[in-house]
Amino acid sequence: MENIAHGLMGLRMGQLGAFRRVGPRAALIGVIAANIPDLDVLVYVFNRDLGNWEHRGFTHSLVGWPVLSLLGAAASSSSLRTGRFRDHLGLWAAAIASHLVLDVPTTWGTQLLWPDDRRFGLELIFIVDPVFWLLLGLLPWWLARRGRPAPWAGILALGGWFGVAFLLKSMALTRAPEPVQAVPGPLAPLFWTGFSRPGPGDLEIRRYWLTPWSCEPAGAFGTPRGAAWDSVLATHAGERDAWMSISPAVLRQDEQGGVVTLGIVDLGFTSWLDPDRFPFGHVYTVTAEGTVTRTTGSQRR
Repeated sequence: MENIAHGLMGLRMGQLGAFRRVGPRAALIGVIAANIPDLDVLVYVFNRDLGNWEHRGFTHSLVGWPVLSLLGAAASSSSLRTGRFRDHLGLWAAAIASHLVLDVPTTWGTQLLWPDDRRFGLELIFIVDPVFWLLLGLLPWWLARRGRPAPWAGILALGGWFGVAFLLKSMALTRAPEPVQAVPGPLAPLFWTGFSRPGPGDLEIRRYWLTPWSCEPAGAFGTPRGAAWDSVLATHAGERDAWMSISPAVLRQDEQGGVVTLGIVDLGFTSWLDPDRFPFGHVYTVTAEGTVTRTTGSQRR
């Protein structure tokens, strides 16, 4: 989830009566704590690929959660000198946990069991969802303006929104002519990107634009396979690229002079807003000896 939503969730948690002993800056602490896990994006400064692999790793895991909570509580309790340490620890733990929880419904998932690199993601919510701002921002504000402060109201309403998203996704999946995986597109849960899950003998992956009421075919793509793809997977970078992809597909494949060029894209990150653009593409060049070179960047069909 993006950081405005995380910050609003932290704000509301800091306003809960359970954390009033933290003092008047509890809401500010909640905002900071709810965004702390995303400090792992600083890794991008040193290496883009490492940043992709490690984002939503340690700082988003059940291992990192208590570490960050203890460090944050120690910093805020010693600097503010309000409340007890356990009051600060409770707020930090709750706000950081909210970050982990909000990231799970989005695409790509979170490494909750880090250092195990399995990702847990429900693929219900697009990474930017203005409904979060309305429910966590405007709804509690509107209630407070009427003399009924209820910061928990936005949190409960958000749970209801997840239920709505699940229902609309279930409806969208029934519109596809075959079993597909669907990930949220912009304006989800009204719009979804669906794609078939290829079996061992399938040569193509079919893409669909889905809504709860319609399905539109959106092209077919090759399934990565063959000796060149095996050479790519034998490299560390290729292995990690495949791990990061929701649905790797072949955009183009050329062979000239014994050198194979593979354009690999991730159908999980395509959009009906620009269906021919693939922002997380990789081009691999594989020589006859199996030497692999790799470039990254947006590709177009």
